[in-house]
Amino acid sequence: MKEKLNKIREPEEATMASGIIASIIFVVIGIVVGAAVSWINYTAEHSTVWWQDIVGDLQLNTVFSSFPIWFLMGLCVAVWSYHPIKAAINEIAFFVGVTAGHIIGPKVIPGIESTGGSTKWLLVGVIAAALAVIIWYAKSTSWPSIAFDAVIIGLMGAYCFDCGFVYFHLNDLIMDLINVLIVFLVVVVLASGIIQFLVSLVGGALIALLLSPLFH
Repeated sequence: MKEKLNKIREPEEATMASGIIASIIFVVIGIVVGAAVSWINYTAEHSTVWWQDIVGDLQLNTVFSSFPIWFLMGLCVAVWSYHPIKAAINEIAFFVGVTAGHIIGPKVIPGIESTGGSTKWLLVGVIAAALAVIIWYAKSTSWPSIAFDAVIIGLMGAYCFDCGFVYFHLNDLIMDLINVLIVFLVVVVLASGIIQFLVSLVGGALIALLLSPLFH
């Protein structure tokens, strides 16, 4: 089984020290993200000056409360890890950081208060860790990885867009544009070669067109 999995994507060699450093970096990134999201959520609801209104106008609080952006971040953590098990560890490290950021943010950023719900990110981290072991294998030029990429891109496209073979509904222009950017970044993160990029993109588009009616 191990040899078959290694043919899909072979883990990289790394020292324990580099692995620990990587996890610490993901914790720090998670803290920054968690604190930033706390500020965005509070500012969107309690804006007092004109430039804070932009946060609400761009619906950034909605963006960071939705599945696509967190999937993108979790995907980055998973595929940029050097081993599938390490991917799971890094997911937990990242979401522990996000939880800490939600708690620390209101204490250190002037003018905002806690919006609650910080501990839910620990549960998200556990789920993300379980998925990361599988998703790690998506970043490769092997045909199983390409097929997996197409499924990931297709599911994201189907979730984000209300579309079919003969129609495309625009529900909210700002959110639709943000979702276009997120799906594009998912494709870029998964990219491992020109053939992989093209095949997974076309396959993902077809899957999205087929499955979108199930989400909308």
